[in-house]
Amino acid sequence: MKVCVLSDGIPGHVNQAHGLLDWLRAEGIALEVDIYQCRLRAKWLRPLLAAACNRLSRHPLLARAVLHCYRFSPTPAATDLILSAGGNTSFASAALAHSQGVPNIFIGSPRKLSAGTVSALLTLEPSAGFERNNVVVDIAPARVSTKAPNPGTRALLLGGDGSGYEYRQQDWKDILRWANVQARALGVRWIVAGSRRSPAYLRDLCEEQLDADLVEAWCWPGSAQALSDLLPTAESIACTEDSMSMLCESMNLARPLLSLRPANAQPPARYRQAIAKFEQLGFLQRAETCRLENHHWQPLHGAEIDRRVACARRRAVDQLAELIPALGAALAPAPADKPPR
Repeated sequence: MKVCVLSDGIPGHVNQAHGLLDWLRAEGIALEVDIYQCRLRAKWLRPLLAAACNRLSRHPLLARAVLHCYRFSPTPAATDLILSAGGNTSFASAALAHSQGVPNIFIGSPRKLSAGTVSALLTLEPSAGFERNNVVVDIAPARVSTKAPNPGTRALLLGGDGSGYEYRQQDWKDILRWANVQARALGVRWIVAGSRRSPAYLRDLCEEQLDADLVEAWCWPGSAQALSDLLPTAESIACTEDSMSMLCESMNLARPLLSLRPANAQPPARYRQAIAKFEQLGFLQRAETCRLENHHWQPLHGAEIDRRVACARRRAVDQLAELIPALGAALAPAPADKPPR
């Protein structure tokens, strides 16, 4: 199957699209993927583009007008399926799918688009008006790795203020003190990674507070070592709760995951519901930074987490196959050693 991926250049969005491709491949679907840079010429066009896309079935020529509002590199060729994530690509996806007469999958909030603009909509929570073609996933897609973890290696992913979370310097010190205690008690070493949201002082604080012999690798924005290469080598992962993208990347690797939140956390309702859903389904455990000193993390067995993630992925792909016949035709039968669909 030939797939056109529309990329807005934002790593988190592109990673979600590639993650879904990994999900499809894991279920036996052979893919030929072409990636097209897709940049909206002006943000103020979005309300007009939404209105135009919602009228494509009655006014087909609007598709050409919508596509003229983008810069594509290269120009999209004929394909069997269009895939994208990120609001700015949603209008291009709808128009291109309509003009080529092919199905499209969009990952994320539909904003003001109607259900007729996408063949399948992937979201963490149900989207009103999309009951027929809304695939509500247990976890958001992210890259899948077959790399085996290194025994005794854990990852500590540190974000920063955002999504209603505010971290004081004491929160970081509590996390780092706990990381030292855990590493000494269990005989493990940490891969320590920061993000673009991490405060400027955090790198120095980590190097000051974490014992050097307990660090396997450092990975800060701009580092020579990419987190995508290092993270799959971790047996388990602790991640600050402010970063949905880092949490989803960790869950897709099917590793035991502990989310760390400060006392001053007031995430939006939808974000809070998503975290609660992950905890309820057993994809992560949670801890408050100020109580880490007395927290004894007892991760689920890796095989159980792997089973849960595989089942979540398979449910999503099966729903997509029902909505998009070409995917259903390409879907391989479940092997005997996997749970039945």
